[in-house]
Amino acid sequence: MRKAFLPLLALLVSACSTTEDTAAPPNELTDFEPGAEVREVWSADTGWGGTEKWVRLAPFADGGMVYAANYDGDVSAWALDGGKRAWRTDLDTELTAGVGGDEDTLYVGTAEGEVVALNRDDGEERWREDVGGELLAPPAGGAGRVIVRTVDGRLIALSADDGGREWVFTSDVPSLSLRGNGAPLRVPGGILVGLDDGQLAALSESNGQALWQTAIAEPTGRSPVERMVDIDGAIGLGRNVAYAATYQGEIAQVEPQRGNVQWSREMSSYAGLGVDRNRVYVSTSESHVVALGQQNGTTSWRQEKLAHRRLTAPVPVPGTPFLALGDYDGYVHILTRADGRIVARERIAWDGIMADPLPVAEGRIAVQTQGDDLAILEISEPEATETAVTFPPTGFAVVVSCGVVVFSRRAAERAEGTEKFDDRAFDCRSALAREPPLAAIPRGL
Repeated sequence: MRKAFLPLLALLVSACSTTEDTAAPPNELTDFEPGAEVREVWSADTGWGGTEKWVRLAPFADGGMVYAANYDGDVSAWALDGGKRAWRTDLDTELTAGVGGDEDTLYVGTAEGEVVALNRDDGEERWREDVGGELLAPPAGGAGRVIVRTVDGRLIALSADDGGREWVFTSDVPSLSLRGNGAPLRVPGGILVGLDDGQLAALSESNGQALWQTAIAEPTGRSPVERMVDIDGAIGLGRNVAYAATYQGEIAQVEPQRGNVQWSREMSSYAGLGVDRNRVYVSTSESHVVALGQQNGTTSWRQEKLAHRRLTAPVPVPGTPFLALGDYDGYVHILTRADGRIVARERIAWDGIMADPLPVAEGRIAVQTQGDDLAILEISEPEATETAVTFPPTGFAVVVSCGVVVFSRRAAERAEGTEKFDDRAFDCRSALAREPPLAAIPRGL
């Protein structure tokens, strides 16, 4: 029998019930060997709408701007370069979904079931449309329409011009499910969405008809809690494949044209996943971070030091070899993609981070907390130093580069018996790849 593990279960479950929070305590933070540098480029307070409710309000970035919304109804625009606020609009309602956007419009959703469209240039309200159900996932704008998802299992397409309803797709919602919804994901010609019953669906962009529905996990067990298999985290895209993970179920690679499952592995996640060219990275429901190979789903590594810290999805930071994750206590953790080592940590606030970090530029991410702090962080590799001396007894040179000591015959040959080493022969980022060392040990040993 599977045990349903949920941090703060009462906040996650969307049906009415009485329950006791039996979640394991979060792991204490431990020391680590630094291997990345984190710099706060700028930070800002987006308003006074902080909340302890289970609401994942995420920023949206495009065109040199980043847009943020808070629970109290404020939507604001900030310059990515420098953090100057361009405008702020008070919508006088509780916001629970957003921010989404397209070329000229922003979209947010409310607890009362309204979709609000704002002009990106000045924040002026363009239209409001009541869709009859609370929204928890960011609206997906584009192609002249915006796709929204309600907590009662409906996907609704609205006209971007005036909010007019174009089509509705309805799915079944179990009697008990996690509080939260995965955002609809646009793909060429269609929409991918993870459902509360463990299915991944592809819908036609034009009319909302289901092109296919594939079960990523089947509900099992006797109680409603044991049978929860929601897909609440982000759907990932790889090379002509999609990835989805369920709570108490599976992670699967799916061929998006027909919905065929290429491989699946037992795993439980409500936070979701990140994808790069080689691997899929998952935050499990126990806040273990797991890397899987894309070819067949084999486990590359598992990081358990952050267990029970209610991690966001692991997000690859563009242009770096790192992943970024937020946690319940306002920390952003930086892990290596290659082996999952923790190499940096930055606390941006005392409030938790529920929304996934958002890549905004090479080496930069935007992070929003439950207390409505918005920060732009820059993540980079530490500057490396390179020195070398000859090693006469064996004819090898000792090269100190990128934090390792390398014994290299080619380096010795280039040194040609002198004490001065030609550092052009050993580039910090590519040398180990083009000139495999005969041995390498960590610096300091």
